Amino acid sequence: MKPNAFLFFLIILILLLYYTFEYFLHNRTIKKFKHRIHVNGTRGKSSVTRLIRSGLSSTGISVFAKTTGTMARMIFPDGSEESITRFGKPSILEQIKILKKAEQSGAEIVVLECMALEPRYQWASEGQILKSDIGVLTNIREDHLEVMGPDLVDVAKSLLSACPVNGTLIVGQTEFTSLVLKVCEDRNTNAILVNENSDDSITDEEMAKFSYWEHKENVNLALKVCEVLGVNRKQALEAMWKVTPDPGALSVSTIHFFGKEFLYANAMAANDPNSTKYIWSSVIERYPQYKKRYILFHTREDRPERSHQLTKEFANWEGYDAVILIGTSTSLAFKYLKTYSKKDIPIFVWEHLSLDGIFESLLSILPKQSLVFGIGNIVGLGMDLSLYLKNRSEQINE
Repeated sequence: MKPNAFLFFLIILILLLYYTFEYFLHNRTIKKFKHRIHVNGTRGKSSVTRLIRSGLSSTGISVFAKTTGTMARMIFPDGSEESITRFGKPSILEQIKILKKAEQSGAEIVVLECMALEPRYQWASEGQILKSDIGVLTNIREDHLEVMGPDLVDVAKSLLSACPVNGTLIVGQTEFTSLVLKVCEDRNTNAILVNENSDDSITDEEMAKFSYWEHKENVNLALKVCEVLGVNRKQALEAMWKVTPDPGALSVSTIHFFGKEFLYANAMAANDPNSTKYIWSSVIERYPQYKKRYILFHTREDRPERSHQLTKEFANWEGYDAVILIGTSTSLAFKYLKTYSKKDIPIFVWEHLSLDGIFESLLSILPKQSLVFGIGNIVGLGMDLSLYLKNRSEQINE
């Protein structure tokens, strides 16, 4: 055997031995947990992950959770949180290191938010890394169609790639019930479909006890997971009321500045059309006193498909007086608005303004009392603006 060939063979052999050893260690790690819960879906994954962790922890069980959402975070059994530092693009291999962290923290249960999009990575994340016994599918909506599409049924098939084998899949309301049941049958998994109209669904009175704006469907799913694992509903719910929301969760801030009052509803994390429309309707219903309403749309040049979907959705909503475009590639959203809108409303383009500039410009165009509804992308400027306005809501300047 030639020296170069021998060296190549030796390197391959060493790599095979290394990865075999790592695979053995990983399997030993995941077997140490009583339950492994994988949370997937289009919207609400981070919130549901946090709610499940909180509900299960109420029994005294050590639960570790990891959210991918707006800001990737680890939540330890004692409730403390730590941001995840990444070098380069996110990778599903991150989950292996997270599971080691969970083991080191003494967790008995892990709740991980799925971070994969492509079907092959969704399956690898579930079938090769987490191997959960409980899967959660929050919802199936139009988002990331460039990866999981082109149609909604393709999104459904992609998300169901992460269905556990020989486990339980808990699913929120969906129009793809038959597909869910078929996949679960193929994988010998028990399907539990959560119906929001059932007798044990969360009530308006119970929802009112959350300190932030949470969605019923998220709470119902989390409660069902707790029920499956034998946690008392009342005990789990009381713990959920105390949960710390995800940084990107829907929030509402009232800002008083120089004689003006405006309500800022941050719905930027809900970046699919259906969720955004639902939140818009909910905000209008809850705050009818704000008659003047403005859409603040944060666009990103690396998310042109999302700009297209959202603009097409809200272009002809009723009840708003103007659109404000911030971020990058606002010209694309402007073009879509002109294409789809049948209304003649003002469009403000503030692409190059700083946070101070956006705030000052808002004060200059808003009437004495108004509602600003933030949509689009929460990452980057969206989160910065949300924090900026939240800080302003805690100040009163007359």
